[in-house]
Amino acid sequence: MRSSQDVIGLPVYAISSGKQVGIVRDLLFDNHQQLFGLLVESKGWMMRRRYIPADRIVSFGFDAVTVDSENVLEPLKDPHEKVVGVCSGKHKLKGLPVMTVTGSELGRLENVYFLEEVGTLIGYELTDGLITDLREGRKALRSTESLTWGDDALIVSRNAVPQPMTVPDRK
Repeated sequence: MRSSQDVIGLPVYAISSGKQVGIVRDLLFDNHQQLFGLLVESKGWMMRRRYIPADRIVSFGFDAVTVDSENVLEPLKDPHEKVVGVCSGKHKLKGLPVMTVTGSELGRLENVYFLEEVGTLIGYELTDGLITDLREGRKALRSTESLTWGDDALIVSRNAVPQPMTVPDRK
């Protein structure tokens, strides 16, 4: 299990050449809440929206992401408008309120957790603001079913209850 904050900012290296392909700027998910790819900032004078498709990622390490070759970057084109970024893009998740179907706000989304082997979202980290986070800690919401990702809020079932969060070890 990995968090989006663990991956954003990591360098991306091609295992075929050892060259750095870029730096991860965001995680992209499709409308089925599966990992679509990584938004990457690459070296060079032309900064374009480019991504690495999820199927081209070899491994999510603690210090870097590895890909099979240097030719993995693809432009992020219009057909991918429905792709959702964790912290960037037209439909970003970070900062959105997480609401139950009964109208109760559980907190605001701060981070997501996913299984790197299969790219499945498995949980969400929620915040109630800096003071509450410092006093009580952040909460985690396990994703046993898909949330509705709206433009203005994320909607969960009425039975969803966030739990105090335990931070996974970096081992």
